[in-house]
Amino acid sequence: MKGELIRRATPVDIPFLVEAIVSAEKSGTDRCGLATLFGQSEAQVRTHIAAMLNEEVDGCELSVSSFLVSVVDGEPAAAVAGWVEGWQDDLPSGLLKSNLIGATFAPEALEHLRHHADVLAGIRVERDKDTLQLDYVFTADRFRGMGCAARLIEAHLRLARTIMPPWSKAQVQAFSGNVRAIRVYERLGFTVVRKFAALHPRVTDFLPSAEKVLLERAL
Repeated sequence: MKGELIRRATPVDIPFLVEAIVSAEKSGTDRCGLATLFGQSEAQVRTHIAAMLNEEVDGCELSVSSFLVSVVDGEPAAAVAGWVEGWQDDLPSGLLKSNLIGATFAPEALEHLRHHADVLAGIRVERDKDTLQLDYVFTADRFRGMGCAARLIEAHLRLARTIMPPWSKAQVQAFSGNVRAIRVYERLGFTVVRKFAALHPRVTDFLPSAEKVLLERAL
């Protein structure tokens, strides 16, 4: 698109990345899992996300280096996180994310999560090792419909094919209620390969949906 620059995120982008993460967590609803599961306000969670991004732990979705950003006429328009699972020191991204959360959130927030951990039963998706993982796909409101996020996803796929070892596939997760995002992924060649349904009856008090889908595309 004319006037668009696609580049890697830098620490200057952290406020925009915080917005991207919160918006993706909500998935079109008013429920942000990072807030509800930890008993935190959205403002508190935004502060925590910024702190975790500032730690710069490679190999997970809460790393500045994982993000590509679309800039249109000098303004951030979209962001998408992408990393190869387990490539950094052979550590799973879930462990890296848990360590960041444990070092950032207050003890009472961690206890709140432990008390409500059963909410995640059945809906937690394990990430496959040695696959390109995509997450936190976000487009700012005024840039919607321009294809910015789709071009960022394609840019991540190109990077995975050219500057990394020959990984076999890319994966992206979505809440089933986020039909618009799923359609975008399917237009880009992703296919739903599995569904994950929550077992807890109150899951939608905490998360945007009671079901997630896992989509894959060959590299």
